[in-house]
Amino acid sequence: MIAGYGDGLGQSLARRFLDGGFHVAGIARTGPAQPLPEVHLYTADLADPEASVEVLRAIEGDFGSPAVLVHNAAALVRGSFLEVRAPDFEQAWRSNVLTAFNTCQAALPGMLKRGAGTLILSGATASLRGGAHFAPFASAKFALRGLAQSLAREYQGQGLHVTHVVLDGILWSARSRARFPDLVRERCLDPDAVAETYWQLAHQPASAWTQELDLRPKTESF
Repeated sequence: MIAGYGDGLGQSLARRFLDGGFHVAGIARTGPAQPLPEVHLYTADLADPEASVEVLRAIEGDFGSPAVLVHNAAALVRGSFLEVRAPDFEQAWRSNVLTAFNTCQAALPGMLKRGAGTLILSGATASLRGGAHFAPFASAKFALRGLAQSLAREYQGQGLHVTHVVLDGILWSARSRARFPDLVRERCLDPDAVAETYWQLAHQPASAWTQELDLRPKTESF
């Protein structure tokens, strides 16, 4: 299940897990421009707790509880701190953190009943350090990282693998190219390569689980 199924990484994740024999359910408010026909697309606003429960129950009715849940929902809200308005700051938290809280809270009962499952939460450079003009986004991504750590410590012993992936760089996608016209592919995270790492995380043996992993292109300074 991909919470925040869209172009770029969402499409790459869908293709990788479909190739691995999974049914793939994608949740989005709009979805990618050209959804993969094999993906079962569900429309919901995951910032709404009732809508989150409703869409999870629909997915469970169709396929059972998810074996793998990837939270990929995000919104890049940035700007000069003195110019950012409170509603924008709150929107960053709602898009990046509240969606994860609602999705995980709706999905966990079924996964715990099965006694197995993987939760992968997609982070960013801002998960580790707050940059100038990134106060809304960084504070939200810091919170998402804390949520992932708390969930791992609470549910790892019950068979759930919770991992947080720091995507330290720009993902190569149509949206990124529109936002940064001078973007060079060799300096970006390849979404197919990232999806392969997510696949590997979802299949780690329980004797060697990763709680946090950072990924970056070789040209990225850190």
